[in-house]
Amino acid sequence: MKTYYTTNILNRWTRLPRIIRGFLGVPLCVGLIVVLMMPTVAFSQPYTNPDLVDLGTAGNYRVLSGTTLTIAGTCTVTGNVGGTAVTNNGSVSGTTDVGNPAYDAAISALNSAINTLAARTNIIGTTGNTLVGVGLDGLNLGRGIYDGPGTFTLNATLTLTGNATDIFIFRTGSPGTTIITGSGCIVNLVGVLASNVYWIVGSAAEIDGDFKGNILARTYITQTSVTTTLNGRALGQTAVTLDGASVLPVELLAFTATANRTKAYLHWSTATEVNNYGFDIERRLINSKSSTANNWTKIGFVEGNGTSNSAHSYSYTDASVSSGTYAYRLKQIDNNGTYKYSSETEITIAVPKVVALNQNYPNPFNPTTTITFTLAQDGFTTLKIYDMLGREVTTLVNGEMKSGVMNAVSFNASKLSSGVYFSRLESSGNVQTKTLMLLK
Repeated sequence: MKTYYTTNILNRWTRLPRIIRGFLGVPLCVGLIVVLMMPTVAFSQPYTNPDLVDLGTAGNYRVLSGTTLTIAGTCTVTGNVGGTAVTNNGSVSGTTDVGNPAYDAAISALNSAINTLAARTNIIGTTGNTLVGVGLDGLNLGRGIYDGPGTFTLNATLTLTGNATDIFIFRTGSPGTTIITGSGCIVNLVGVLASNVYWIVGSAAEIDGDFKGNILARTYITQTSVTTTLNGRALGQTAVTLDGASVLPVELLAFTATANRTKAYLHWSTATEVNNYGFDIERRLINSKSSTANNWTKIGFVEGNGTSNSAHSYSYTDASVSSGTYAYRLKQIDNNGTYKYSSETEITIAVPKVVALNQNYPNPFNPTTTITFTLAQDGFTTLKIYDMLGREVTTLVNGEMKSGVMNAVSFNASKLSSGVYFSRLESSGNVQTKTLMLLK
């Protein structure tokens, strides 16, 4: 997937002829674009990006053990787990597969993935981009395949820098080699997705600290303390023991908001999903004198894709906003009811303070249509419908109205005959009219 950042999009947009921009781009260029993506990183990538990694059905599991799986009471696993025998004293949001056909197929896929990755060459034909030392502390690495001379150790911060499509593969080397991390371990991802980081271990993985990536081990995997977190997958050919705090879930790739007049267009995507029930969309009004300002309100829901190893895109349109600055966030909900919040994004809706009676939509119509208008100042306002002879048919608005908001009124003409009608807006000495056509 090719990634375009906001500045590139806007530069390309401004080079288009004005008439094309006007035809194509009302939702794109009129409003404010806010992008909360993996940050653009000024980092020189020394190696060509490795090929995508195929985990097969093993990728349907957050934790997979070739023998016994033990989950301590301190641990929360978001996703599916499997083993020949499973002892679960913690919390698992997904399914638990014990020696069934789905589990057997996943173990076969895991074995194949480990063998493939252990022998993989990158796309420029070498067995590994570079040979790194045993200790990974303090390194800042770009995408690529990294081979170690033996056991990897990590007791401080390892930084992986890139973007959402970059692949990182670490291999400990010959069978019998391990990876051991201490309590001070931090795998810091700068613009990189945890789902695109792979640790291929010749023997065992003993994990502590804040670890990220998919562990594929030829023997066992163990979380060694109650504070250990793993953002990724633990896939071991023998026993897996989880004594840590969590093994984490849905990976949000991007969250964008675009404001256009009185609508906010929200778009987001995920790289992977595990037991994702869906997303609550929440909104709050910022810097308002209203008593409800700064309170989060649920305004909608979008269904998720359950468990998936592929990217998915989502969208939602909020058509119930007026002038002001708004914050939006996503509440991602698992099938078992557990949830987490995304980061927030802000947009500003600016409704012009002018008297403007807009053309009704749809037009022609049968039998209902919507009429919208804005006002230059607060005041007494009337909106009336007249027929071709100038006779008043109905009054839609007759009272005090607010400026700086897009007012919308529905007109039901079910009792009227086909023909031409007129809408007439009057406020603060200003009068505007539009022609309406009723076709039955």
